Amino acid sequence: MKFYRIISDGYILAVGTDIGGMEITAAKYDEILTVIAAKPARTETTDYRLKEDLTWEPYEVEPPDPDPELDGGDVLDILLGGAE
Repeated sequence: MKFYRIISDGYILAVGTDIGGMEITAAKYDEILTVIAAKPARTETTDYRLKEDLTWEPYEVEPPDPDPELDGGDVLDILLGGAE
């Protein structure tokens, strides 16, 4: 089986088997999967992307935009199927 990684602008976009890209060893593939499994948790304003050197780089993301017109009763109606 052949293992590959796809890199763009210094970031690992994908790893897998038979996906094309740069061929890597099984050991490197396992190492990348281990690093991916240990990805830092995303917050409301920060997520992380994996760099080619297998370090995580934080970057800002838009926080969720809560709907100010939606209150708890509306949410309950939606969840229970009562909202129109």
